[in-house]
Amino acid sequence: MPTVTEAEVREALRGIRDPDRDADIVSLNMIDGLHLKDGRALVSIAVDPRRGERLEPMRAAAEQAVAALPGIEAATVVLTAHRAAGAGPGGGPGGGAGGGQA
Repeated sequence: MPTVTEAEVREALRGIRDPDRDADIVSLNMIDGLHLKDGRALVSIAVDPRRGERLEPMRAAAEQAVAALPGIEAATVVLTAHRAAGAGPGGGPGGGAGGGQA
């Protein structure tokens, strides 16, 4: 079974666009966490709590994109709302790097 890298998962997620913003979720720093182990992928996407329900189709599309990668046996993508999407690690304004911690 091929081993999937974090870079390959991020590349797959570049095809997923935020419906309210004209960019993909990777470029928008919405990837809050990414963990790969034994053919399983767990991705968390940071969103504004007020947008959570509306972004469910985006979450499902991201999960399908990751699950389609060769070497992924199971993929789980969740929306998290503990900080504003695109905000830095401190949660304040300014759009720091913030995403991608494993």
